[in-house]
Amino acid sequence: MYRTILVPLDGSPFSERALPMALSFARPLGSRLILTRAAAATTFPGADATDAQVEAVREARDYLAGVVASLSGEGVEVEIAVPYGDPAEQILMEIDLHRADLVVMCTHGRAGLGRWIYGSVAEQVLHRSPVPVVLVHPTGETEMLAPSPALARTAFLVLLDGSPFAETVLPHAADLARALDGTILLLRVVEPPLPTYAFAEASMTPPPVATTYAEAESYVAGVAQRLTEPGLTVQTEVAEGWPADIIAQRSETLGHGMVVMATHGRSGVARLLLGSVALQVVRRSAVPVMLVRPSMPAAAAG
Repeated sequence: MYRTILVPLDGSPFSERALPMALSFARPLGSRLILTRAAAATTFPGADATDAQVEAVREARDYLAGVVASLSGEGVEVEIAVPYGDPAEQILMEIDLHRADLVVMCTHGRAGLGRWIYGSVAEQVLHRSPVPVVLVHPTGETEMLAPSPALARTAFLVLLDGSPFAETVLPHAADLARALDGTILLLRVVEPPLPTYAFAEASMTPPPVATTYAEAESYVAGVAQRLTEPGLTVQTEVAEGWPADIIAQRSETLGHGMVVMATHGRSGVARLLLGSVALQVVRRSAVPVMLVRPSMPAAAAG
């Protein structure tokens, strides 16, 4: 499953809000955490940058060592990585270097509430990450997702649109539900048809649109049937409206859980369909969001 989880930090309390979520996976799955902070130094043009670079790396290492010490009683294996350079580029490099299966990070860090996912390090990582990315808001309470008799079962809300594209997240949701004794909630939103100009790329075609509740209910019931297995609880729900609006509303009542959905993970004019919906959901969801690109394999093998 998720053997290695990469947690990018930037030295701020904002970014550290990703840690409880990372621990939620690491504890029951026996995963190791790789805490990474990209070091960078600013120097005047023409000046020798060596000392500044060495100091930046030392500062980053000291910071991560302190975070590791604070996690000493959590019962998980924790390592640190301090690459030097552009944060997004270095995070992507660390994913490959450590063969990470999952990235858990905050939507914004040092710049606080003024830096949302658009244009941020989180967005750049999302667009290019070869593995799923869990995005956590740095505000509010971040609950552990690890199973506990004192808590309601963890709910993994999966947004489906009737296409194989959206269904690529199902193995990930099933893996998480099994590991955390959680429930999968399949959500199909019946929405107004999009205008044809919304599909800017010739290779992109509109997903199937359920024109009636009956069609939507039949579809999610069929998906639920495919997921049926002993010990795995799957529920279905059909709602009418726009996906981002429905998920924002549903996440308020989801409580202990997470949204799991597909995204194109691309920027610019190609950010369409679930690509655009995903970014809206990240901004508005009251719970963490796992985003999976269709090319990502499920982590279940092993």
